Amino acid sequence: MSFFPTRAALFLAAAYAFPLMAGAQSVECAPLPPVALTLPSAEERLRLCNRDVRAAELATIAAAADRRVAGQRPNPTFTLGASNVNPHAGFGSGPLRDKTFDSSVHIEQLVERGGKAELREAQTDRLLDAARADVAEQLRVQRLAMRTAFFDLAAAQERVRLQLEFRGLAGETAAASERRFAAGEVSRAEANRFRLDAARAENDARQAQADRERARLDLAKLIGAESSAPTIEVAPVWPDGTTAPDGKARAAGERPDVAAARRRVEAAQAARELARRIATRDVTVGLQADRWPVSEVNLQGTGTSYGLTLSVPLHVRHANEGEAARASADLETAQAVLARAQAQADAEARLAEADLRNARERRARLETEVRPVARDVAEAAEFAYKRGASGVLDLLDARRSVKAVELDEVQARAEAAKAWARREAALETLEEARR
Repeated sequence: MSFFPTRAALFLAAAYAFPLMAGAQSVECAPLPPVALTLPSAEERLRLCNRDVRAAELATIAAAADRRVAGQRPNPTFTLGASNVNPHAGFGSGPLRDKTFDSSVHIEQLVERGGKAELREAQTDRLLDAARADVAEQLRVQRLAMRTAFFDLAAAQERVRLQLEFRGLAGETAAASERRFAAGEVSRAEANRFRLDAARAENDARQAQADRERARLDLAKLIGAESSAPTIEVAPVWPDGTTAPDGKARAAGERPDVAAARRRVEAAQAARELARRIATRDVTVGLQADRWPVSEVNLQGTGTSYGLTLSVPLHVRHANEGEAARASADLETAQAVLARAQAQADAEARLAEADLRNARERRARLETEVRPVARDVAEAAEFAYKRGASGVLDLLDARRSVKAVELDEVQARAEAAKAWARREAALETLEEARR
């Protein structure tokens, strides 16, 4: 009778705890506050709210359950039987022990030999380690995607700011040219050129704003903040390519995907050895008690006898050669995956270093060489146009040039930051990903 209250209590406890867990999750992944998002805060939210990371964590829970199953030993089997039942004589009267049929009780226990249980535990231990490394790998991959989206949004914000400045300048110039045209100081063609430039600046500003909205949504998807996407603003700290913005030191070790592949090789080795150990026969031990009462067919009296059984499988038709062959093939596959992961990690590290070096050099050239010259040219064109030494086309060309250079500088800064993110992801170790 105590089973049902206990089960009901467990059900009520689970029903009470689930809303609390859901509430905790909703607090962790609540809409973003109306403040600029920094890269460290975005990474912290990624760890809590990214859906791919959460799925990998659930897979780890499943692997832990498999480990628990592997550590369980076979349960014994209990058998209760009746025999020598005479339907004509009936079962007799009195309690169960006085009934006129024979009864038996049989208990069996499978005894595994050859270290199979330990090998199953070793296999699931390695698979659990691989699942944990998969969580770190998802963190590495999603962190790279989030950093890329973060710097894309930072660049989009800067482009919006520049385009709005260009739009303001073009609008003011167009309005001034209209006044000068009305006063007869400039021609209609010159005023129309300024109006056309203002219209182009308006279109460019609107396009920059649309690009910013897309960048906001891309970042929001990665950090589980879709409801806050229209208002997300980031406060970037542009990396210089030599140190991380958060100042973390580089740790020694291998990448999470390589670590996961290595753990699966170890699990496959344990599985192959387990398949080979199948040839070691398990033993089933049984203990039986038989009781026979006095009846019309048994006048010798009540008695009880005991028996011991021992059973082993006979490898007559096969000796589980297929399991051993499959385990060997799985091991070779895991080794090939490990070799591919190692080669890919090495190639990505070399390529990321080269990309970062080139992106950093391009950014430096734009900041130290191209931008100052373009601004000097634009200032000279403004000065010459105000004094009538140059035409409107020269002024507009100079403005477009400095606009293009400043936009290129923003893009170069973003590309250098994303190259830094790729380098960090390519070199990130298992321990770093778990921090």
